[in-house]
Amino acid sequence: KQLPKMPKEYIVRLVLDRHHTSLACVFDGEVVGGVTYRRHAAQAFAEIAFCAVAATHQVRGYGTRLMNQLKEHCKREGIHFLLTYADNHAIGYFRKQGFQKQVTMKRER
Repeated sequence: KQLPKMPKEYIVRLVLDRHHTSLACVFDGEVVGGVTYRRHAAQAFAEIAFCAVAATHQVRGYGTRLMNQLKEHCKREGIHFLLTYADNHAIGYFRKQGFQKQVTMKRER
């Protein structure tokens, strides 16, 4: 429900794709959110394919915790940049998490 423009089959394909990594947010034994991303190690960045928290668990800090875990996980993997294509409903969330509309990377990347 939280990813209305993404068909279920597409989400499943990303989560199961060996080139993607997924982190889950679990509350009381139930998955209430998750993020899936793909590393581009040579350029030291990762692309967030999707990030979602169940509507019943939003505005409780789960999205922030999930993003903080992702950032720490990426640091350990040598990832210096995160990139995503957010829809209009998610722009505020990503801005709150420190994302910017434009990114400048060194040319040698």
